[in-house]
Amino acid sequence: MKTIIILFTLLTITSINAQSSYEKGMNKAFETWKNKKPDEAIHIFERIAKAEKENWLPYYYAAQIHITTTFSIQDAENIESRLSKAQEYLNEAKAITKENAELLIMEALLNTAYVAYNPSIYGMKRSPKVEQLYQKAKQLEPQNPRATLYHAEWKMGAANFFGNDPKVFCPEVEKAILYFEKEANDTPFYPKWGKNEIKRVQKQCSK
Repeated sequence: MKTIIILFTLLTITSINAQSSYEKGMNKAFETWKNKKPDEAIHIFERIAKAEKENWLPYYYAAQIHITTTFSIQDAENIESRLSKAQEYLNEAKAITKENAELLIMEALLNTAYVAYNPSIYGMKRSPKVEQLYQKAKQLEPQNPRATLYHAEWKMGAANFFGNDPKVFCPEVEKAILYFEKEANDTPFYPKWGKNEIKRVQKQCSK
């Protein structure tokens, strides 16, 4: 009995230490990202992902950094490289977790980045994919605030492009606000971003 208790204690300590190491690594990655060192943050997330083989979140955030970085650069080769790598990370994450709305949202943003970067090449090819990914994410999680907000923004952009009124989709933005207020998940580092983008999207409702 004593041996069992000792073994259980050792396993518990190992688990706590591993969790602590994971949390420290994730916090370091986020802090590095916050300090405008995206590539360093990506490397940290990648190292964590290789150690936490059943955890999709490090791959998710590595992909997110690559995707969001492309919106502020103009070098075509760099953009293509980052989006390709982001897709690889998302594929790794999807191999770990199935039917995950957050991964679908991130993949929709990846395809949006392709369209924004080169609409003449990727517009026709990637636009239907964006719509499909948002629709599937909302089927899985009808009240996911990121799916609701960014799908609304995507449809507003399409409305502007085709000369239609984007304000038709403003009620979806209002829904997203409510969903953000109700959002709750106890998983450490689970995606909670997007709320600070509401005002930017809402500007299209006041034009």
